[in-house]
Amino acid sequence: MRRRLQWKVIAIGVVLVIFASLAVYPLLAPRLGVSRPRWLIDKRLALGLDLQGGVQLVVRVDTDYAVRLESQQRTLSPEAEEAVRADAIARTVETIERRVNELGVAEPSIARQGAAGDEILIQLPGTTSVDRAKAIIQAGGTLELRLVEMGPASSPSELGALAYSANAEILEDDGRQAERRYYLVDNRAAMTGRDLRSARPSLDENNQPSVSFTLTTEGGRQFGAVTAANIGRQLAIVLDGRVRSVARIENRIGADGTIHGSFTSQEAQDLALVLRSGALPAPLTFLAEGSVSASLGADSIRQGVTASIAGLLLVVGFMLVYYRASGINAAVALVFNLVLLIGLMAYVGVVMTLPGIAGFVLTMGIGVDSNVLVFERIREEREAGKSERAAMNAGFGRVFLTLLDTHIAALISAAFLFQFGTGPIRGFAVTLSIGLLANLFTSTFVSKTLFEMALSRGPARRG
Repeated sequence: MRRRLQWKVIAIGVVLVIFASLAVYPLLAPRLGVSRPRWLIDKRLALGLDLQGGVQLVVRVDTDYAVRLESQQRTLSPEAEEAVRADAIARTVETIERRVNELGVAEPSIARQGAAGDEILIQLPGTTSVDRAKAIIQAGGTLELRLVEMGPASSPSELGALAYSANAEILEDDGRQAERRYYLVDNRAAMTGRDLRSARPSLDENNQPSVSFTLTTEGGRQFGAVTAANIGRQLAIVLDGRVRSVARIENRIGADGTIHGSFTSQEAQDLALVLRSGALPAPLTFLAEGSVSASLGADSIRQGVTASIAGLLLVVGFMLVYYRASGINAAVALVFNLVLLIGLMAYVGVVMTLPGIAGFVLTMGIGVDSNVLVFERIREEREAGKSERAAMNAGFGRVFLTLLDTHIAALISAAFLFQFGTGPIRGFAVTLSIGLLANLFTSTFVSKTLFEMALSRGPARRG
């Protein structure tokens, strides 16, 4: 019996050390000038938009554009038109999510809103530049490589009669040069963004920022055939309908290539990100934009922490007054529960939000409620004449199924909140779910072990 108790205490100690390290060390290390181990410091609990500030945008999807584009290929019934609109919005949300995830934003919130459901709320915690976020989100991301028939020219009229060919069209450059330039390019693309397997920022032979890409097997085969048949001709790199740069085909190009264009390092990274995420199915209109101040987040953190500490002290005080020595058990289990909760949140990568703090406080209440159920059951068993150890075993044994039932019911509710809620509600649901799992462990295993430790110091008494 004593040996089994020792193993329980060791297991609890190991769990406490591990999760205390995950919860506390990543927060203290930077303040102490410690940067190792990197993997542990990277596990620091991240803060949401409402706590650390960031960028918030509201955009509207131009579903009329998607309908016009689709109607050029078939006659649309009213039902088919609605399906096209819904598909355009869903694909836009998916594309924005991919781009935001590539940015490395922790726990972004991307949700549909508005009466027609064609508005999208985008929240990017920790992002500081509204302009960069807008540029990446609204970029079309359409890449084409086309053969150049004629150009550059300073005006469309200089391109002559060939400009009116059915197999070619005039495109202008992207305006990065001092003077506008125009090109007559083949209507048929030698390669499009659909043929991309990956895109990444790189350096060209002159050590200048560029974007390297890799094509799919079929895309590489077709592109290789086109470039092999047109050695010596110019190839235009067309992004979102504008000529970004023009290069001479010196030899056959296979599955790997590079996009040049006088990029800065940031522009090369952003272009690679947009190309990887794919093109938007419809244009976006920005309805609202702005940034949330980090100072507002600091006030929220301070008030949230103050409320949490006040609640914790009141709860602990009540337990100590009402249950006396057993209240110490409840206080220790509650602190252990909170350490476990913060450690799990940091390890999993959950972002703490203001609603998350509410879930944090609610977890304390659930923890106390679990202890009250156990303690009251033990008291009833003691009044029935059982010894302290027998009453403890009976109390925990009979209350366990009740705790399991209530925790599963709460987890189901949290699952629905996560499935159908927006970003802040999801943060609350995740915090609550982790807290419930941690509480089930502390209110049964940890709390009972503390009782066993106390009883092992003296003989069991009756009545």
